[in-house]
Amino acid sequence: MQISFIIPIYNGLSLTQAMLTSLRETLPPGLKYEIILVDDGSTDDTRAWLATLTAPCRTILNEKNLGFARTCNRGATAAKGEYIFFLNNDLILLPHWL
Repeated sequence: MQISFIIPIYNGLSLTQAMLTSLRETLPPGLKYEIILVDDGSTDDTRAWLATLTAPCRTILNEKNLGFARTCNRGATAAKGEYIFFLNNDLILLPHWL
């Protein structure tokens, strides 16, 4: 079983960084997963930061702002997991949430 976590992003770099840290810290050991971050045309430093991420993170960059639903759908289309979780970039996940 593999899980795909899809995180739509529009600006809010510090929120996204904190969310990604909390996600990584709270996942059970041995879980097979991918993290798909879909940027919806951010105008802050989000895109530069996304370029530094490595597996299991993947990024998708919208050429222009497509809106929340279409951004989520782009992530879902790229997902390889058996299960898909949509997570907002302003979440702070706590242990045992999954």
